[in-house]
Amino acid sequence: MLKISNGLSILLIASIFQLLCSSLSTAENNGTGKELERALKWLITQRGKDWGWGSQETTQALLAVSLTRTGDPLERELSTKQMELNLVLQLWRHHETPPLTPGKIAMYALALTANCHDPRQFHGHDLIGSLLHHEAESDSEFALASLAICSSGAHVRKRHLRRLLDIASSKHSVDSLGGVVLALQCIVKDHRNRNLQQYLRKPILALASLQQSSGGFGSLHSTALAIQALGDETEAWNRSTAVSWLVNQQGPDGAFFDIDTTSEVILALASRGLGNIKEVDCDDPLSNAEYPNAAIITFHTLSDTTTEPDTKPSSKPNKAKSVANNDKQNKTVSSETATTTDEGDHDGTSTVSYTLWVGSNVTENHTISITMPHNSTFYNVMQMAAEKDNHYVFSATEWPNGHYVHTLAGFKEQPMKYRYWLLYRLPSLPDPSNPPGNQLVAPTGVDDLIVEDGEHYLFWYKKL
Repeated sequence: MLKISNGLSILLIASIFQLLCSSLSTAENNGTGKELERALKWLITQRGKDWGWGSQETTQALLAVSLTRTGDPLERELSTKQMELNLVLQLWRHHETPPLTPGKIAMYALALTANCHDPRQFHGHDLIGSLLHHEAESDSEFALASLAICSSGAHVRKRHLRRLLDIASSKHSVDSLGGVVLALQCIVKDHRNRNLQQYLRKPILALASLQQSSGGFGSLHSTALAIQALGDETEAWNRSTAVSWLVNQQGPDGAFFDIDTTSEVILALASRGLGNIKEVDCDDPLSNAEYPNAAIITFHTLSDTTTEPDTKPSSKPNKAKSVANNDKQNKTVSSETATTTDEGDHDGTSTVSYTLWVGSNVTENHTISITMPHNSTFYNVMQMAAEKDNHYVFSATEWPNGHYVHTLAGFKEQPMKYRYWLLYRLPSLPDPSNPPGNQLVAPTGVDDLIVEDGEHYLFWYKKL
């Protein structure tokens, strides 16, 4: 027993000593302990009261604080929730600019995975499935999307591998090569793709050859990405001069120009970047299960000539009529209005129910039955409902890809208070005692949603 105990003690001491030596060696090699700490402190000071960094910057900043484990876990979770809210709003308001692109979806997926949230089941949307179905045109975005797919634990398809290898075997920019190296490094960790290890050498050498005499790889963004991709590949490039070039760009306040760039540099200096996301240890690991019920996101693009949004309501009557009543604040009001039309038959019409709920606790509840010709859109249903009942009068902004409804029954969306109208497509009449989950939010806008006979639709004004 004494020998075993002593042996365990020696092993424990040796392990601790090795860990300390490794940490000290990394700090000495990088020489960036103070610079990294200053950058992280500045980044935290830029976080808002809502725990985010802005609609576009939160994703990158969250990756930096999550992978470096900066701050309290609860704070990181609050920031993750704020990022999720940003994405939910973008998915819901997909007709507005800027449109979601595969690159943006990939960044959201990476941040969700880094925080142990499954991007394949994001409020009824499969972000990874969307990346698999919609390939990015640019090589750098495609490489980032492939990294997100691999990091989530999903299987990277053969056609994606072929394109990655094509990029790896030809001359490209720092951004595309850096992304390809990170993606392939993630993929070869899967035992099914170990044979691809031999294909990593060429893009690594090609990327290393792009290092400039100053030590950098062009911009701060490109240099940070190259450092993450090349890692400990010391033979082909000079890591210390690259890191020195980065830290020399740091401002007196600790920032590297802006939130996004500072976040990218942090991942490079911390030696724990995008390539380490798959290694994040979660209590409940992501499985490789398929999610057939999750919606695939359609990537919308606006025409080159963008028209100014029409501020006038696009339906008739063209002005929303308020039905707000202070006496109804804490009382549920329910009304069911039936049209005089006959039940829809299968020869040429479809009959659907259309319900309005106001308030998270449903203080107002109105339902109407509408019969429309086959292949009608939900926007057509809204127009007919508004003509029949003033409760359904609405206002919308018209964009090149369709209408965005912002006011119904006199209640207008209030972004500053996170109150929005959400449209649900349901298999049965909505019940306030059993409200629908976010997985039932309609996958498209009102102009693209073709109604079917017997379906039920709910527009719910609630706080997100």
